[in-house]
Order: sequence, then C-alpha cells, then structure tokens
Amino acid sequence: MLQNIAELAKQFKDVEDVKKEIKRVQSIKCRLMKQKARKDYETEMSKVVAKEQALKEVRQYFEPKKVTVTTMTWEQIQELNFDETMKAIKSIQSKKCNTQYLTDDIETNVEYQEAVRIEQMLLEHKKSVKPVEETVVKKSEIDNLMEHLANQEEKVDKEYVLELLKKLKA
Repeated sequence: MLQNIAELAKQFKDVEDVKKEIKRVQSIKCRLMKQKARKDYETEMSKVVAKEQALKEVRQYFEPKKVTVTTMTWEQIQELNFDETMKAIKSIQSKKCNTQYLTDDIETNVEYQEAVRIEQMLLEHKKSVKPVEETVVKKSEIDNLMEHLANQEEKVDKEYVLELLKKLKA
C-alpha cells in the first residue's frame, strides 16, 4: 500500500479530501483501540495504521514542500521581507551552532560551511530591506500634519509644506 502513493493520490481531488479521509481513518483507529478483546484486533489495527500512514504520505504528495533556510538560493532570499530575513538569520545561526562540532576540522565541515555561505547572503540581503516601521508613514502623523497646516495662516509657504513632507518621508 505504501508504494503506490501516486495511484492512491488519484482517488482524491485535493488535499482537503485527503485530510477528511485521514480524520475518518483516525476515528476508525480510535474506535478499534477500545476493542482490544477482538480476535482480529492486531490485523485490523495494522491495516488501519498502514492506511493512515499511506494517507499521510498522500497529503505530503499534494502539499508543496516548504523551502527551508538551509536550502535557499539567492533568488529566494531576495524575496524575503525584513522579518522573514531576521528569522532566517536566527535559524541559520542555530544551524551553524548545531553543526560546528560535527567534524574535527571546521574547514572540512560541509554543513557548517554551507550555513556560513547562506548566512552571508542573508546578512547582505538584510542591508537592502528595512523594517516595516521605517518604511511606513502612520496615518496619525499625516493627520497631525494636516491639522498643523489647517491651523496656519491663510497663506502657507510652499517651501515650508515641502519641508514638512520631506521630514515625514525620512
């Protein structure tokens, strides 16, 4: 049963159908667990567990694989925003800590060297992205500026308004 995952996947339209079927099989398993006195308990339970495992593999077959930090390319790193970049940096630094002592010589440690390379790319990308706070103009700041300009005399100097807007942008 576990070998024909692609064939089993053809029975379902999408991942939601697979999840429903997994829940159904898990309910069967739960009911069966309360019937340990049955003569065919072991065979039935092994069938149900095998079916559940096959369905879980079908679910993995349908769902796209999430790209991990350790396998990211430069193009994928470029798509990260500031928060994702910071999270990825912490993740790759953790990977470095966990792999640095796998070999006696750190220069021959392939996993560690790859983590260092990815960390450098992430740090380089971090320079080009800014936190949300730095790239957002708050509505309250615009409201304050509008109120300030409304309370001015009739003629407001154009240069003065431009200067206030430049401060808001910076």
